[in-house]
Amino acid sequence: MAILLILACGDDENNPQGGGTNPSASVLTASVTGNTASLIWTQCPDDDFASYVLYRSLSSGIAANPSTATIVATITTQGTLTHTDSGLSWNTPYYYAVQTVDSSQLTAWSNEATITTADSSGGGGSALSCYEIQGQADESPYNNDEVTVTGIVTAAVDEFYAGPDSLERHFAVLGDPAGGEWSGLILFGYEDDLDNLDRGDSVVVSGKVSEYYGLTELVVSAVDFEEAGHTIPAATSVPTGEMSQEKWEGVFISFQNITVTSDPNQYGEFYVDDGSGDAMADDKGMYGFSTSEGTTYSEMKGIVFYEYNEFRIDPRDENDITQ
Repeated sequence: MAILLILACGDDENNPQGGGTNPSASVLTASVTGNTASLIWTQCPDDDFASYVLYRSLSSGIAANPSTATIVATITTQGTLTHTDSGLSWNTPYYYAVQTVDSSQLTAWSNEATITTADSSGGGGSALSCYEIQGQADESPYNNDEVTVTGIVTAAVDEFYAGPDSLERHFAVLGDPAGGEWSGLILFGYEDDLDNLDRGDSVVVSGKVSEYYGLTELVVSAVDFEEAGHTIPAATSVPTGEMSQEKWEGVFISFQNITVTSDPNQYGEFYVDDGSGDAMADDKGMYGFSTSEGTTYSEMKGIVFYEYNEFRIDPRDENDITQ
């Protein structure tokens, strides 16, 4: 999830240089990806603009007591409207505020925005999020790179079929804590490498990013940190007609009020529709499931895979399907 700091600066153009009223107060919003904050704001139109000063604190009340906060950046170019604040501590709330300054040193504070970094204390500054690995593109910008990734396990080892048991291959799925677009990543590995990852584990994993026939996955070499008992990101509700997009690959999603529009084929694949268009569903989950054309379900949850040139939702078990 990216942090957005949106500032609406005051227009002081009618005031003479060197005097007048303070700039208008700014409006600020925020969110976070992993332990990195990405900041964006609108341009201040004042002729006597001097700087944007970005403050960060571990406690609220920056405007009332700015001496307790850290100045993250002082930006003197009026058209520079972004800043990235990286290397933050894990599982930590941060508060941000922006002070707009004019040439007479008159100032105005934005409201205060807060974020909390991901809850993987073993990650360190080098761990990436699923969002960063996905790169908002068909191919990951980290393809073929050795990386370290942090997130919450949304599908456990052995919940999806990965081949005969004799091959000892396994899938698990990782999600960013807030869920949403580009927030998932398929993990692939062998028995010793995936370390029996379970739903709700907060983890840091290392491995090589691979584009396996169009599916972005992490071939795991080691689980560096694992802590059980965390909250799984909520399934993101997606219309069936909009599922077949790269941004949902690896993401835990849900369909609402769907009808099965085809009988399952020999591979267990069938189509469902909520009125917005067909989406493929599959039985990759390690459970017994049968259905038929015309059957309706109030909800179907699952992980989006990409195989054989088609996106499909794969429920993890029978509890992901509600009649």
